[in-house]
Amino acid sequence: MKTRIILLLAAMFLAVIGVARAEAREVHMIAPEIPPHFDKSGHGRIADVVRAALERCGHRVRFTVVPFGRHWKDYADQTSFDGLATAEADQTFPGYSTKPFMRLQDGATVRGAGGLEAIASVDQLKGMRVLAFPAADKILGIEALVPQFKSFGMRADRFDQLRPLFADRADAVLADGLITANFIMVLRDRARAGLEPSIDPTSRVVFRKIFASGPQRLYFRDAVIAADFDRCVGELRTSGELVRIAKPYVDQFRDILGDQYPDD
Repeated sequence: MKTRIILLLAAMFLAVIGVARAEAREVHMIAPEIPPHFDKSGHGRIADVVRAALERCGHRVRFTVVPFGRHWKDYADQTSFDGLATAEADQTFPGYSTKPFMRLQDGATVRGAGGLEAIASVDQLKGMRVLAFPAADKILGIEALVPQFKSFGMRADRFDQLRPLFADRADAVLADGLITANFIMVLRDRARAGLEPSIDPTSRVVFRKIFASGPQRLYFRDAVIAADFDRCVGELRTSGELVRIAKPYVDQFRDILGDQYPDD
């Protein structure tokens, strides 16, 4: 009798394993090129967490990385993509949303000795020269405040945002702190190599979080994949693995970010 029970349990176990393997999928996701969250090769702070969570559930992920902004349009227009990374809290796309699982942090990057190094509110930028990314006035909710800046420009090229800051032709750059810190590092490396003669690579700049953090979600066309992701990313968080994956991407820029950027 015991032997029959053991054999029955073994058969049930093998059946479950077989089903899990049959349901495992390659998930094709579209993502924006915003290093160090997503780089061209599909790696980075958010990319690595997404990959780890899906792999924990038995799936594999393949990223197509496109310029920022195009990822939203392409996912909505092209059903060949199984998932979208990432969506803001107020955005809706076809398919099924996951729960928020990581955060971005927009804020102001300023010169370390420019008088704004302790800025705590966007209102403190009144009368200042401000640069930001395209559509930042709407995304950051500062449309009513823009007329009170001394000047305001929105530029797609990250270097074109930062060069005026280093040259004291701008007082603040509004953007995600980690993305900005990454481009500052690249700009400093270019300056040390003699490619940016107007940039002093030793100039100190700091990031200040003056906006609420932005919870990030994914969208999947398959509800089962979305549920799998929520479950497995939750397990990563509980075990501490999520922070172990994401935190090193922040730690390498602590001289700029300080304690102003979330580990997760």
